[in-house]
Amino acid sequence: MRQIAQRTRPFHSWLLVLVLLTSMATLSLASDYPLTITDSLGRDIHFKQPPQRIVCLISSVTDLLMHLHQENLLVGITQEDLLTHARLRVTSMGSFFEPDPKAIEAARPDLIIGSTRQQQLLAPWLDDPHASTKVLLYKETTLAAGFTRMENVGRLVDCAQAAQTIIQTNREQIKRVQDRLKKLPPEQRKRVARVIVGKEILYSPGDDSFQNEMISAAGGLPPRQGKNGSFVPVRLQAWKDFNPELIYGCKRNMSKVRAHLNTPGWQEVNAVQNHRIISLPCSVVCQVTPRVGAAIQFLAASIYPALMADTAQAVSSNGPLGEQPLSLDLDYVASAKVVTHRVNDADFKSLILSFKRPQAILSTIDGNRDAMQAVGNTYVPMHASLGHMAFGVDQVTADIATNLGYTTQSYSGLMTGANMDNLSLQVQREGGIEVVALVTAGVRGNAQRMSRDIGYNHPLGTINIIILTNHKLAPEGMARAIITATEAKTAALLDLDIRSTPHPLDYRATGTGTDSMILVQGEGKLVKYTGGHGKIGELIAKAVHAGVTEALSRQNGILAGRSLLQRLDERQISLSWLVEHYPSSLPPAKLKKRLAFAFSDPLVRSCIETVLALSDDTDKGLITDLQFFDQLRTMFSAHIAGHAITAPTTVQTEIPPLLHQTFALLVASVSAREDATKEK
Repeated sequence: MRQIAQRTRPFHSWLLVLVLLTSMATLSLASDYPLTITDSLGRDIHFKQPPQRIVCLISSVTDLLMHLHQENLLVGITQEDLLTHARLRVTSMGSFFEPDPKAIEAARPDLIIGSTRQQQLLAPWLDDPHASTKVLLYKETTLAAGFTRMENVGRLVDCAQAAQTIIQTNREQIKRVQDRLKKLPPEQRKRVARVIVGKEILYSPGDDSFQNEMISAAGGLPPRQGKNGSFVPVRLQAWKDFNPELIYGCKRNMSKVRAHLNTPGWQEVNAVQNHRIISLPCSVVCQVTPRVGAAIQFLAASIYPALMADTAQAVSSNGPLGEQPLSLDLDYVASAKVVTHRVNDADFKSLILSFKRPQAILSTIDGNRDAMQAVGNTYVPMHASLGHMAFGVDQVTADIATNLGYTTQSYSGLMTGANMDNLSLQVQREGGIEVVALVTAGVRGNAQRMSRDIGYNHPLGTINIIILTNHKLAPEGMARAIITATEAKTAALLDLDIRSTPHPLDYRATGTGTDSMILVQGEGKLVKYTGGHGKIGELIAKAVHAGVTEALSRQNGILAGRSLLQRLDERQISLSWLVEHYPSSLPPAKLKKRLAFAFSDPLVRSCIETVLALSDDTDKGLITDLQFFDQLRTMFSAHIAGHAITAPTTVQTEIPPLLHQTFALLVASVSAREDATKEK
């Protein structure tokens, strides 16, 4: 098995010179300890050597450490970050809003990076002048402050130059947006509101929030309420007076936002009436992350789709920026590489396979094509894809081919929202047969259960596969290989328990709605049969299964051994959801704490994991006798509560019966537990 060993990075000479000049002052400090870092409280923290065990309670810093390939330093992150980065095998430190001091202490960190709002909770470490654990506290204030934090963290972990490159990339992205927006008359600027809903109250960022700075950078007009703070309540009359034309929020809060905006008064603004409500990942909109430039590009494309998609309005030139070679041994392949290139002010990444001699292909996008000089797969940034989806893909298809040195007649390619850094290159060899599969995969917004889910237009998420062999595939062999590869792809999704996006509680997914594939005819001995009874079919299946599995791990952080909380999150079940949907005598905060404690129990986790499998097979009619389940429930409740109990009878039509009964029993059991000392 082979895979890309390094991440592809854009490169061109003028940017390199600019990065070197702007970072020269800080690079001298990057590897020179002792080092002093000033946090958002103005505290000067002195370090004699780089930290080796970091507990990070801020998503933006966790993201940065992963961008810097320093995740090995993490010994604890928040529960929210574990859901976002499921492939990380570190301990949960509790939630961002309520970190667990005992978990932090048990992790034995030499550095805690937290938020200023966590200052009181982290007092034991802050107040001890002799403590071996140092603490840095940050507050999101401005984009500039966020970039300074990125610089400081880069210096801390001896990655100053890499951090400066990330900062410069973000600044370049923001500048390209603002340069294009100079062509927009002031009177055409649109009103944009970033909102959240908590306790049935709508909140918007205060006037001093960096989130309003993001809106302004994207060309929008944010509301001004005369109040400062991360979020401040919004009065109904002020909401009507501002009359937003676009509303956005974080994904985990959007169901509450939409419900609130569907009530009288709040629904009377233009954005609601015109269905202009969008969502972004919380880790992107709530903090200054290493992807803040991309977030501003996405906002700008959402606010002004026609302007941002118009190639005539571009402020930079199309063309290649850099490339990274891949190792491929097939005789007819001249080169294999990932090329970073500029298309309409956006940075694309394309896998490109060039042939020594023209090849016939079978593509699920282009059909049967002859005399192809190259095939590929292109990562299209999300903000760019908004315009392509709205205005057609012909122009971008031609631009990609031109940047790569071909025409649309000589090049056939796929497009994806999965980053080409997360490409999986798989090689299977046996008995003189060699099969290569190059796979990108994402399933976070578009996974479907064929035969169950209805057709709907949902562009997020796709699995793209390119297959080559050291044999010549007959036309029927290429057609049959699509069946073989599709079965292997679906097997990988079933093995990972990937859930249907519209019905995550009910069905495992068999693919996404936009999966695509290219089969290259190749050269060598002619092969007509590529099904499962032939060796070449077996190797195609193995390469595709391994490729889909690895690509999903890289792109979505999905692994077979991921946490139970992650698997429940994929079913849209969270601790907060359980608290809201099941009755308890406990206050919500205490119930949530007890549920979190219960999920830390291996027996509780294994019981719920068993019920997840039982529920799927019961719904299919494969399990009809549930006597064992009744005994399991008795053991489950006795283990948690100290004695067997019966859950109150409630009706939940939105989730399968077995899951409903189990969650009801879980909440009832933790509520009835008498030995509360177990929480201490």
